Amino acid sequence: MTKNTDRHQVDLTTEVVASFPNGGRVVVYNAIDRSTGDFHRILSCAKYFAQQGKQVVMPQKLNVTYKNPAYDKIFGTLRGTPYYGKCPDLLIDDVWYEHEGFSGEKPQRSFRNMCYHGLKQCDRLILEDCGLTFGYMYRSLLGRLDREEKIKEVWIHSGREMRLLYKAE
Repeated sequence: MTKNTDRHQVDLTTEVVASFPNGGRVVVYNAIDRSTGDFHRILSCAKYFAQQGKQVVMPQKLNVTYKNPAYDKIFGTLRGTPYYGKCPDLLIDDVWYEHEGFSGEKPQRSFRNMCYHGLKQCDRLILEDCGLTFGYMYRSLLGRLDREEKIKEVWIHSGREMRLLYKAE
């Protein structure tokens, strides 16, 4: 039996999909499925940050991260963090962010689930607007901080707008 050395081969080529006069740009790995709604929501967030002059990378998700040699090439800066082995959605000026969308009819449950799932991936979140007030979302985050959950930054994405909900000092 021969060993298949290509089993975990990953396309590591990238493409600049947006660039701005202030030097900001969005780089996307070519292996990403660009037909999903999630891709377009994340791209909208990436463009927002690039318009602010930031360098944004949209990496691909990898399966079986601990066996994949490409993982360290893409997500190597997570080594030594609780998020090593995870695949956050955006790298913005060398800082990882996780984007979370929602489904369902109950906004409070949606917000809670987005935080729960997002914080497993990263301590900086970009959440889709689920229709709650900023006051409610902020108080909910304060409750999580009281329980000593690690949260550094939370943004709310609505259409083409991004609003900062929380940033640790």
